[in-house]
Amino acid sequence: MIRRRQSDRDHLVRIGDREFLTRGLDQSFWTDAFHNSMSVSWPLFFGGFALYFLTMNLLFAFLFWLGGDCIANARSDSFVDLFFFSIETLATVGYGDMHPQNIYGHSIATMEIFTGMSTLAVFTGLIFARFSRPRARVIFADSMTFAQHDGQATLMARFANARRSSVNEARAELWFVYTDTTAEGVGFRRFRHLALKQPRNPIFVFSWTLFHEVDENSPIFGHGREQLEAMDAYFMVVFVGLDDVSGQNVNVRQGYSWRDVKFGEVFADILSVGENGVPQIDYRRLSATEPQETDGED
Repeated sequence: MIRRRQSDRDHLVRIGDREFLTRGLDQSFWTDAFHNSMSVSWPLFFGGFALYFLTMNLLFAFLFWLGGDCIANARSDSFVDLFFFSIETLATVGYGDMHPQNIYGHSIATMEIFTGMSTLAVFTGLIFARFSRPRARVIFADSMTFAQHDGQATLMARFANARRSSVNEARAELWFVYTDTTAEGVGFRRFRHLALKQPRNPIFVFSWTLFHEVDENSPIFGHGREQLEAMDAYFMVVFVGLDDVSGQNVNVRQGYSWRDVKFGEVFADILSVGENGVPQIDYRRLSATEPQETDGED
């Protein structure tokens, strides 16, 4: 029995902006072919398809070559003619210049036509699924802020809709992820939900700022930068809504480390009124922050 080296099962996984090394899990392409086909980049997807197409045509061209003079009008000992005949057969084109002329040639051609029809159905379905999958175009600020808002210490996150269409019945959640030590002295990663002042937005068009009031009921009450660092704190924003164009639910998430929290600062205003009196949104300032004029808490 062949034993796979442990290093062969080591894979780097990215979740948000964090990287984790997974070990001992079989992550070959065929372990979850559909998910891998849906999650790889477009260049890698079409590159894999092209490699498959080339490999299959080389294989069937070789099978035709083993049959000798089984393809009419193909030049003698011309592997190139057999290769292009294989392409025409696999694609079910059939120009008619070359065709099988004995049982062996018809048998291999039949196998290739069946393979080509199956392959076309699979890749057509995958391409349609990739194109039709709804995606939200939501851009997030580079950091979060922690300052006073309406007289209360508040953790804030901001994001904006990068499309010209609206997202209806939008919902947002804010999660606090941190490392805690159990009574047995074991480190454990915990998830705590942070209540928002306005978790729903009926029509999300431009920008949206989330506010979590840090009062006595908040899981981060009394925590400053040093406490969050000791807990290896991580904040996650989850967005879900109904896209107005596709009519389908879209979702996206964004993570922030404790290093991304700016204490004593607030987000700069991105809404202004132009000279012609028309309100304007400056998305270039989405991540801009400024020190709060009043004393902030951390």
